[in-house]
Amino acid sequence: MSEQFRDAVRSGRPLLGVFIKTASHQTVELAARAGQDFAIVDAEHAPFDLLTLDRMAMAARGTGLPLLVRPPSHDPAFVGQVMDMGFAGVLAPHVASATAAEALLAAARYDRGQRGFSPSTRAGGYGAADAGAYRRAADAAACVWCQIEDAEALPRLDEIAAVDDVDCLFLGRADLAASLGVESPADPKVAEAVRAVAEAGGRAGRTVAIYVGSPGEIAGLRKLGITVFVCGSDQSWLIAQGRAIRSAFDAP
Repeated sequence: MSEQFRDAVRSGRPLLGVFIKTASHQTVELAARAGQDFAIVDAEHAPFDLLTLDRMAMAARGTGLPLLVRPPSHDPAFVGQVMDMGFAGVLAPHVASATAAEALLAAARYDRGQRGFSPSTRAGGYGAADAGAYRRAADAAACVWCQIEDAEALPRLDEIAAVDDVDCLFLGRADLAASLGVESPADPKVAEAVRAVAEAGGRAGRTVAIYVGSPGEIAGLRKLGITVFVCGSDQSWLIAQGRAIRSAFDAP
């Protein structure tokens, strides 16, 4: 499943996903039933402990939903743990250089000689799989996304995009706006940065993804060559549906 997902990301096929911010494995099952191509657990901005993450990874594998994690940092131990749990990959925040991208890959993959190896994990079939075959399969499937959300990353886009085995450049417009010293992600400076990331991805043959608050944004962004979209979160979906029901109930 994970290798097929990585291939789909790299192919440039349009994909739609959602952020999960609620610490519940049932939310993963609901995202799968909602027809998402993938989901991302937001462990950077929401409270997820390792046991909860482990259950969410199990739910994802049970439903066939590719599930990534946005970790709170680039800590190699945390990245290795979530990969051992069986997550499809990681979306690392604040990747501002090729060096940071390489370090992330070293934490997520075995072929760079730094990720600790144990075959007794869920990802390793609890020791039932051949060790060498498991390592090769794990590296083939490990999906590594670099979030571009810092002004200092913008002059280095080509070098980040050129790093082998980076699967996707993910645009974080909210933090990018703050880093550029503007008030809103809708500011022209942010739009210019979005275009620059899309163009750098195009030059390197690298997939580009972005968060959108509404599906109405997607058509315009696809014209830039962006193909992967995270539209809202489980929390925003719940609020939107709850407000719609309230409005319908209150209507005369």
